Amino acid sequence: MLDFRERIRVNGEMVSEEYVIDFVENNRKFFEPLHPSFFELTTMMAFQYFAEQKVDFAVIEVGLGGRLDSTNIITPILSVITNISFDHTQFLGNTLGEIAGEKAGIIKPQIPVVIGEWNEETQPVFIKKAHEQNSPIHFAHT
Repeated sequence: MLDFRERIRVNGEMVSEEYVIDFVENNRKFFEPLHPSFFELTTMMAFQYFAEQKVDFAVIEVGLGGRLDSTNIITPILSVITNISFDHTQFLGNTLGEIAGEKAGIIKPQIPVVIGEWNEETQPVFIKKAHEQNSPIHFAHT
């Protein structure tokens, strides 16, 4: 990424510099005592911007893991887990199964989920969580 604003787009257009500046200035008193992370602040800004723009749909990318991610506050119409790898093991776990468990945290009750890459260690984790949430689950063929 070359520009922070690439993270927040509507119809392919980046959020304006003015919006970013105004958001920070107008909300500073609210968020400063909370000490949000960079990603949490960006998530707040994106959600407010999408609401103000009255988007019909928004594609929201999880920042780290899923279960405890700031984006996990939403109730989606569809969840997608693309792949599982050994990134951020200090936060997500040391095995693919543990990491899958963290990522499966985005599976919401009765909301369909699509799993991209999977293997014999991660598939049962996703199936169990989807069953617990009564969520339809679909696996891409790998």
